[in-house]
Amino acid sequence: MSIRISVVGVGNMGGAFSEALSGNRKIDLCLYDSNRSNAEKIAYGKDNVTVLDSLDQAKGSEIVVIAVKPQVLPSLWKDLAALEPGFFISIAAGITLEKLTDNLRTDKVVRFMPNIAAKVGHAVTAVACSPELTENEKRLAMGVAGSVGSAFELEENLFSAFIGISGSGIAYMFELMHQMAMGGVMEGIPYPKALSIVADTMLSAAHLQKSTGLNAVELETMVCSAKGTTIEGVAALTEGGFGGAVINAVKAASRKSEELEKKA
Repeated sequence: MSIRISVVGVGNMGGAFSEALSGNRKIDLCLYDSNRSNAEKIAYGKDNVTVLDSLDQAKGSEIVVIAVKPQVLPSLWKDLAALEPGFFISIAAGITLEKLTDNLRTDKVVRFMPNIAAKVGHAVTAVACSPELTENEKRLAMGVAGSVGSAFELEENLFSAFIGISGSGIAYMFELMHQMAMGGVMEGIPYPKALSIVADTMLSAAHLQKSTGLNAVELETMVCSAKGTTIEGVAALTEGGFGGAVINAVKAASRKSEELEKKA
């Protein structure tokens, strides 16, 4: 038995979710975008994907995924509320569960906060569900979030912290990759090769932590032998204020997120 999911807005993030969901033959996927060609590209050659001519055709869906820009929502609230799905999922940044509930005229709402890696199927997504969702509806919502990577259910008041360590935090990883690669360049490795080595090293570290379940301190001390190369490098990071700089970056992004959400 298939489930009908409609995605409203098939831009960068909505398109990433749509591409992922379109591969599930148990999903009857409906796409609506003001730029019809965005939806048609995803639907091409897939008999379980339908491009809608109007938003009202999404009525009857078990789930409606709202993936339009936040500034567009005021013009769509009334039409979206009229769809009356089983529940709504919103990817619109800064739009709280309370605001979704008030404007969609339902207490069956879910909020997603994915990071940019959704485009390649490796996003990390925070999920906050309104209390009124059933366990089965929560399971479905987590399944949609997990279609583009990993998903973590969080209290909504922790979303700003999530942005600090993941939504914005992914950029810190890029900065670390770049600076390590530049260190490799200084030592004689060409930048493209150094960057590839660093990227694979980051992946190897993540896989090791996930597979062993050990915390970061345990793994770091395993690599640091007495009077060895690694402890020299770690000491240099400490002397350079690496730890404090990272924590301050997380705090800065988190505070900015709170500020922007109040304005949304």
